[in-house]
Amino acid sequence: MSARQMNPVTPASSDPWPRLVAWAAVVGSTLPEIIWQESGHHISVWFTAIESLLILAAALAAVWVPSLRKVARFLVAVSLLNFAWDYIRPALTDLAAVRAVTDNASWGARLFLDRTFTLSGAILVCFTLIGSGLTRRDLFLCWGNPAAPAQPIPFLGLRKPVPWTWLGPVFILVFALVLSPYLYLTVHPNFRVSDRIVRTFPWSLAVATLNAASEEFQYRSVLLAHLRGVFRPAEMILLTAVFFGLGHYYGQPSGPLGVLMAGFAGWIWARSMIETRGGVWAFLIHMVQDIVIFTFLAVGAGM
Repeated sequence: MSARQMNPVTPASSDPWPRLVAWAAVVGSTLPEIIWQESGHHISVWFTAIESLLILAAALAAVWVPSLRKVARFLVAVSLLNFAWDYIRPALTDLAAVRAVTDNASWGARLFLDRTFTLSGAILVCFTLIGSGLTRRDLFLCWGNPAAPAQPIPFLGLRKPVPWTWLGPVFILVFALVLSPYLYLTVHPNFRVSDRIVRTFPWSLAVATLNAASEEFQYRSVLLAHLRGVFRPAEMILLTAVFFGLGHYYGQPSGPLGVLMAGFAGWIWARSMIETRGGVWAFLIHMVQDIVIFTFLAVGAGM
């Protein structure tokens, strides 16, 4: 099914306000933090709280404006994700009880525990689904059609539709090949202790599975579903990609290049969801990419 077929509702293109508000929320959720920290300041809980509350206030105001009501749930989801990742997750990690466990845990166990705290975002955005009428298929939580045609991507040399059963494995390979040199230069792995890769692989696999499923649900399934019928698929994909990319400035990959890499990956994963009407390829490509990341971290200089 093509991107056009995915969205039977023709979005209103004459009103610029929903677009302006949605983009302001996406950019405003993370860019101020980056600018503030890069200018040498420390981010406090108040910075994150105020940032999230401003987006939430915009969502509540949107409920009373007919032309903006359709982006209200999307705004709430962005606000909750911002608060969950920037405050709740670090706060849980810093709890004395958690530190008592992690201080004596293996590297893999610490990593897995840390990623479970990101589920706070998944839990919170579930509240935006109450009363929405969205189904499991609307959220791409289904098999869909993994063999559906991928629409042309001219700047990648794809000038005609190709099946995702061909494109999906290609992206798995390409992402792994591109990510590996980047991680080699930034993580500084010590391959003299490569036995750690084998010993920690079960943890890497478990964390990659959890992380891929969690992030695909939070950053694509829910957000794309809330944008359906509001914007055209191309803009829906771009909005979620920018949000995901900016969120990786201090992640892995990180920095400006990390933003571009994560943003492009998010753009591909969102396309796969819309074009196949399911989350299979997004999850698989994301999971394999995470396995590559956690494998390098297992032998990283900071392990």
